[in-house]
Amino acid sequence: DDAGHLARIAGRGFRYQYDAWYDGQDWFAYDFPATPSKLYIFKGPSRWAADLYTRVRVVDRGGIDRWQGGVEYWHSKLLFLGDAPDCVPVEVNFASYGRRHRGEGELFDFSQVEVRRAVELFETSHEEEEWYSFSRTAETKAPLSYGFIVDAVSGIALDYPYFTWDEADTFQKLAEEVRARGIQECHCRIFVDRLLALVVGDGARAELLQRAIDERWRSAAAGPAGSRSSPEAPAG
Repeated sequence: DDAGHLARIAGRGFRYQYDAWYDGQDWFAYDFPATPSKLYIFKGPSRWAADLYTRVRVVDRGGIDRWQGGVEYWHSKLLFLGDAPDCVPVEVNFASYGRRHRGEGELFDFSQVEVRRAVELFETSHEEEEWYSFSRTAETKAPLSYGFIVDAVSGIALDYPYFTWDEADTFQKLAEEVRARGIQECHCRIFVDRLLALVVGDGARAELLQRAIDERWRSAAAGPAGSRSSPEAPAG
């Protein structure tokens, strides 16, 4: 059941806040040990130890948001998939909690980490003039339970209470102050890489990352809209 996994989350110092229903899902909501950064855990399958996930899918999405004045954006996330028809697909996201929630005197936004039921599986890649969605899938090095995924995500998240990407390149420009505060760099792609390192072999991880690089270079070479996949674009 979920009790042991939730106890480990609490044992890491995450502070339980409430049960919540939003975006059509039931969640456990936590604050990080020392910051109001958020960890949301989908209540998920009733069989936290029984459902087995055997594939992981890396999804890179981005484009130009005309509703926001033509701002460029990108986001990377992971999906975990099982072979059994009743295995609930799981999506993991690392993002900013929002500029409006930034604390006084803080250099960066707090982070928001989600383990949620995947609504869309992103089974194919697509690219058009102003947006793209690239998907790459690999076998996990061993079958994973939902409980393992929750444990892995919460363990990694503990190191990253801040979402450190911004347009001003604050992390690099204020490197000494960042080090003094003990802040580690993290955005969605860094988090994806950390989690991949736990669940796939080195060869599969290298192939997934290389394919991502190839896709971004190909997109950039395609024309002016290609810069939309640049790491300098706002992350989702």
